[in-house]
Formats: sequence, structure tokens, C-alpha cells
Amino acid sequence: MAEHRQTEHTHPTTSHTDPVGLLYPGDVQALRAADAVTFHTTGDAAVIDACLSTAAFAAPRIYTARQQQLFPDGDRRDRRRRIAVAADIAGFDAQRRWHEHQLPDAAAFTAIDAAQLHEVWRSITTLLRPSDVIRLHWRADDPTDALNDPELHRDELRLGVTRGARRWLFLLEVHVLPQPFRMITCASR
Repeated sequence: MAEHRQTEHTHPTTSHTDPVGLLYPGDVQALRAADAVTFHTTGDAAVIDACLSTAAFAAPRIYTARQQQLFPDGDRRDRRRRIAVAADIAGFDAQRRWHEHQLPDAAAFTAIDAAQLHEVWRSITTLLRPSDVIRLHWRADDPTDALNDPELHRDELRLGVTRGARRWLFLLEVHVLPQPFRMITCASR
């Protein structure tokens, strides 16, 4: 499997198309080594950004050749590797109709700022292998959790991992927050 990620998801040495979210060896290594990881979904596009940061260092950080290879995109003083993935956002629309896969006009974002200290994230990355396919599963206002305060909303992010015929689903983040600070926003609300 070639290391260079194609935007069309076409394998560089063959004419077949790779599934969105297919992990290459460098992706797995970058996800394991990242200082921070962000998850973004807008419309029909979703990405995971694995980042190396200079925030913990008093002086500018010097990146090794291997770090520059794993995190090829420079972002000010930080380094980043972007992985395109598939995603679903489930939730209620403005008319209180449930959408299991594509909540209209929804966007989602969350970050793991200290990825090396996040036990769930570290466990997941230990299990990841090249050729796994990952997918983000967002759930806005999860109806299984009856919150007593109507101002609070429970949003969740699950990470799906498919390896051949096997499939795992990991609960990665849960946020219970008021409206302006939610993980999942919807323009029509």
C-alpha cells in the first residue's frame, strides 16, 4: 500500500478506488504519535487532523525528518496530517424529526487536546492497523439520556473501525453542554 494519500482515494499503483477512511501505515503512526487530534464534519465532508504542537515547549520545536514525513502539512509552528473519513450525523431537525444518518445543515467538531494522555484515544490507536477503514458517528441530543435541564444537550462522537468483516464502535467523546457550546450545530435550529 503506497503512503501517498490521493484526494480521489485512488490507489496510485492500480486503478481501483480505496474507500474513504482507509488508513495507510503513516496514518496509523501519526494517529498514535499525535499531540492533539481534531474531528470535523461539515455537509458531506469529514476529516481527522492529527497534529504535533509546539504549545508544550518554551522554544520553537524542531521536528525530526520522520515527524515531518508523518505530519506533512505545516500549520504555523505546528505540523498536521489530515485524513479524510466518512461520517454520519444523527439527530433531530427543527421540526423534531429524527435523522439517523445525515442531519440537514449540521456540522460537528471536537478536539482531543492532550491525545497522549487520553486513555480511550490511546486504546483505540493501539488497536488500529493499516487497511482499517474508520468512520465518524456523531449523535446530537442523544434521546437515550433523559437530561433534566432543557438547556443542556448531550452530543456524542463514536469512532467506527472496520477490518475485513469485523466492525468495532468506540464511544470517544460525550459532551453535555448548553446550546452555544455544543459539539454538533445545526443551521436550521
